[in-house]
Amino acid sequence: MSRIEDVFKNLGGKKAFIPFITCGYPDMEGFKQLAFKLAENGADIIEIGLPFSDPLADGPMIQKTSKIALKAGVNTDIMLKAVAGLEETGIPLVVMSYFNPIYRYGVGRFLGECTKAGIKGLIIPDLPLEEACAYRDLFNDYGLDNIMMVSLTTSRKRMALISRIATGFVYCVSVRGVTGSKTGLLDELKSFLGQVKSEFRIPAALGFGLSSVDQINQIKGFADGIIIGSKILSIIDQEPELDQGLDRVAEFCRAVRKSL
Repeated sequence: MSRIEDVFKNLGGKKAFIPFITCGYPDMEGFKQLAFKLAENGADIIEIGLPFSDPLADGPMIQKTSKIALKAGVNTDIMLKAVAGLEETGIPLVVMSYFNPIYRYGVGRFLGECTKAGIKGLIIPDLPLEEACAYRDLFNDYGLDNIMMVSLTTSRKRMALISRIATGFVYCVSVRGVTGSKTGLLDELKSFLGQVKSEFRIPAALGFGLSSVDQINQIKGFADGIIIGSKILSIIDQEPELDQGLDRVAEFCRAVRKSL
């Protein structure tokens, strides 16, 4: 059992809280402070985004933070060094990266450096299923979980194929978001998560569109974990001073943790 799967196993009936932050946002020191603040206030796993110039799967807030980090010079080597400094949090760290930076860096080299940095898993949203199959043994060799995505539009047949190679947890994408006023959508998400649970042996975590405790309360019973990114980054973005933003993030995380 991987370190990530072990986290879910030891939650004692609770749901996993998986916050996302962008490496280098608002700057490198602020990024490190934010990571430790998340760890101190209930995060079970921290997802870290490697800034990319064309983040097609990300919303406006994450795109904004990526541009800021890239402008400041954050690259793959800087990200790996920064993440290595976060092992003291004691929280499993997962990196989300598009495939292009990994390919340019060298897939084997990248996976090896991730292992050295203490990273436990990777999320590569634009990695085709066929390519993921080809790299399965390489992920296993380096002891990294290959966390794959499924969405409302993923067929049961494709889910079955993904379930053969995905490890750690399966990332369930709610591309249309979750709102309390859209009962039909909630019903669709519940059905979707039920399908995922029937196809996968590993935990299922829901991300995209979750920004409030009310939303989490409506859907948490159908997933093993909740992923929140844009909301946390927007809190930092809205505050003129980093300390104020960190205090608000801590308050939000405590509320989420209590809900889960």
